[in-house]
Amino acid sequence: MKFKIITAFVFFFTVSVFSIQAQETKTIKGIVQNANGSPLPGAVISVKETNQTVNINSEGTFEIRINRKNSITLVCTYLGFKTTQKQINLNEDAIENLILVMEENSNALEEVIITANKRESKLQKTPISVSAISSKEIQQRKMIDMTDLVMTVPNLITMSGGSPSLNAMSIRGIITFSTDPSIGVNIDGVPMFDGYATSMQLQDIERIEVLRGPQGTLYGRNALGGVINILTKQPDNTFKGFAEVGIGKFNMQEYRAGISSPLIKDKLFASVNGFYNTRKGAYKNEYTNSDFDDYKNYGGNFYLKYLATDRLSFVLNSKLEKNDINGTFPYSQNAAYAFENPYRINQNGRNIENRTLSTTSLFAKYQMDKWELTSLTAFNYLDDVYRDYDYDYSPYDFSYWNAPVRPQGTWTQEFKIASQNLGRWDITGGLFGFSDNRKAETYTSYGNDAVSMYPNAPYTLSTFSEQNGKGFAAFAHITYALSDKWKLTGGIRYDYDEKELTLHDEYIKAPNPTQIFPAKTVGTSDNAISPKINLAYLAAEDITMYANYAKGFRPGGVNQYASATSNYLSFAPEYTDNYEIGIKTEWLQRRLRANFAAFYTYWKDQQQSLMVPEIRIVNVGEMYSRGLELEITALPFKNLQINYNLGVVNTKYDKLLLLNEDNTDNVDYKGNKQIFTPDFSSALSVTYSGNLTKDISFFIVPEWKYLGKQYMTYYNDLVQDPFSLLNANAGIKYKKYELKFWAKNITDSRYISYVYANYRGNNSPVLLGLPTTYGLSAKVNF
Repeated sequence: MKFKIITAFVFFFTVSVFSIQAQETKTIKGIVQNANGSPLPGAVISVKETNQTVNINSEGTFEIRINRKNSITLVCTYLGFKTTQKQINLNEDAIENLILVMEENSNALEEVIITANKRESKLQKTPISVSAISSKEIQQRKMIDMTDLVMTVPNLITMSGGSPSLNAMSIRGIITFSTDPSIGVNIDGVPMFDGYATSMQLQDIERIEVLRGPQGTLYGRNALGGVINILTKQPDNTFKGFAEVGIGKFNMQEYRAGISSPLIKDKLFASVNGFYNTRKGAYKNEYTNSDFDDYKNYGGNFYLKYLATDRLSFVLNSKLEKNDINGTFPYSQNAAYAFENPYRINQNGRNIENRTLSTTSLFAKYQMDKWELTSLTAFNYLDDVYRDYDYDYSPYDFSYWNAPVRPQGTWTQEFKIASQNLGRWDITGGLFGFSDNRKAETYTSYGNDAVSMYPNAPYTLSTFSEQNGKGFAAFAHITYALSDKWKLTGGIRYDYDEKELTLHDEYIKAPNPTQIFPAKTVGTSDNAISPKINLAYLAAEDITMYANYAKGFRPGGVNQYASATSNYLSFAPEYTDNYEIGIKTEWLQRRLRANFAAFYTYWKDQQQSLMVPEIRIVNVGEMYSRGLELEITALPFKNLQINYNLGVVNTKYDKLLLLNEDNTDNVDYKGNKQIFTPDFSSALSVTYSGNLTKDISFFIVPEWKYLGKQYMTYYNDLVQDPFSLLNANAGIKYKKYELKFWAKNITDSRYISYVYANYRGNNSPVLLGLPTTYGLSAKVNF
């Protein structure tokens, strides 16, 4: 049956593509400038009749190919300028040297262009729930890692798990603690398959897009709850660079620098940047009377862009991040101890973590008259190792974990075809494949103080494992304009995924092994069809309404760190059904933007990472999540921008199988609420910026976030009361020099950032969010 469905859809997709008659293609070239003749890089040009959109490059020029024979209307938008329209007769007007002049108007919101649907489109005309964070916002609001996103997006939770390598993320109650995340993170189009690969430093970022709700049709695996797209800046014809140094609380030091330049004008471009961050511990270890969570983060990014012809281009991108941490995961033994002794722990392990993460990709694009063909090949390498990790978080000689070998290598390949101006049709389709290999060598040691629970102590249990996975997918996403106001979108994706795990356990009791388990191999294979349907209505030029249904899928897998004798060596796939309605509006000549969405999601066969009686991923239950979201952006007067968002989420488990109090049998905790999911959240930021003189500019950005009641364990016996976070950022710029000040958690709120959610509340290890931190940085641009 599935084969018939796929065959029928492929036939429909092929017929749709080739039944559209060819039209003559013409190329429009020009420049966008202000009244003084200065170019306006970053402005946006769109064709009113087709919604085709391009960004103005750093020299203020643009080029757009059009498949029409008569007249069109070009619409140009740019923050601080009035929207400009120009009608063009393609048969009579000169279209290769256009000059568009824009008048200043500081009371209009910037037109935002996103790539959420794997093609450029306007944020306000894209009929899904998506938030976009610009490069300017990232810099002004001191966003340096994934946890900073919690301040900006409704119903998004990103909290530190105690290491730069681990973040707990949740969108609309869809949360993951497993190595295969349920929220996809894509960096320059490359999917990060592992949860420990999602903490890339936000260095030289062009834009961040947060898509809420299942995005499986276009993004596939790990997009069950949504997708976070991180896009870095690309080099162009402008020579530019920067150097920045910063200091802060806990002896924090930050060093960043970068340069971008054309190597051959209009042909070959390169950029390189790097960072080095270090900080003394915010935590104090009472056992050693010393700082505990000291860290060093360093890495960089290299870009090489080559325009081979007018139609063919290549981009080579390589990123590297390394983390060296003494005192990773500074958990207190329980919540009571954490709040009575904030930022103090008492344990005898060093908790050393060394992590290397690198991603290298090659992107190729071929531009035809009506189609764009792309290929994205990538290799992602992750090695996250641990030494002397105190597994009991106490001063007793009980249990330790060492993982000296954990390399992972992942190849991904995507081929995509996207239409360009096919009248009523927008068509995107492609193929995706991957190969994923992971090895692990771990040692769990039980010391003298563990004899009461483990009579054979002291001893060490060593585990050697290798996991191999592969899969492929085919997808199509087709939009048809039923009329000038109505658009219907249908999408479908077929995914196939398989994994194989080989385990070899040795039970060691010094000085010789007393028992050896033979190698054991287990495998899984899953496939699924993920459909999507969307109906959009353009009620007015600045009002878009939509209704959406999407099905999410995450494949099953194997538990790489389980014992060969475990009953939990594999787990089944999980699925979500998501229903959503929304409206996107702009008012008062684009001085006010208000977007609203309501959603209902049902999550079946939910996968979660559990810790007792052993580390494993299991299918624990079924739950629903329903709620509302509101995003408002306003420019009440010149130089002042206000951003506000609100999120409401109600969750309930229809089935939740957990161990009972003596860990002997499963009990259904039906009716419990989802963890790490505030029932209400609200955020407000105010940006005041302007010019003091011709050469001096400034900005001030206070921001506030309120997070409502949260249940922190699956048993719902550890509750986090509502709390607020208050940040402030300010800066001044003189010509090419900048000075910035920032402060986070100014009110010194005490809150739980991370907890072992499958433990009972009175004995679950707990990590508090960081206390008040602040710093100062100086930057020079050239």
